[in-house]
Amino acid sequence: MTATLGTLTRRVEHVDTDASGVMHFARYPSLLETAALEGLERLGIGLDALAADGLDLVVAEAKLTYRHPARFLDRLGVTVGLAHLGAASLRVAGEVTLAETTLVTGTLVFGAVGRTTGTPSVLPGRVTEVLKEFV
Repeated sequence: MTATLGTLTRRVEHVDTDASGVMHFARYPSLLETAALEGLERLGIGLDALAADGLDLVVAEAKLTYRHPARFLDRLGVTVGLAHLGAASLRVAGEVTLAETTLVTGTLVFGAVGRTTGTPSVLPGRVTEVLKEFV
């Protein structure tokens, strides 16, 4: 992974788990997305800034590899970095860890779309300038 774009720590809550107390697989992409969006927000180019430019950021693709399960009350670390920056998209690569153990690795591709049209749109120059240092 390249320079860290975003990090967060989360405790696995009961709502995140199945009947056996194991975190449901669908929760992991959300953690990666949240870490990425919080990183963009910290840099001043988050969802509100994009909305001011008439854009939304949507997840176009998610790929994850599951290695070990998380369980109820585990405290997870989530780290994402920018793996690729395109004209209208960005791909983040990240991992979810428990202590020194990697539970999940994955990538998310975000696409910029017009708020009113939903069609792909080029990322604003100020966004790409900020993100270039993370590639």
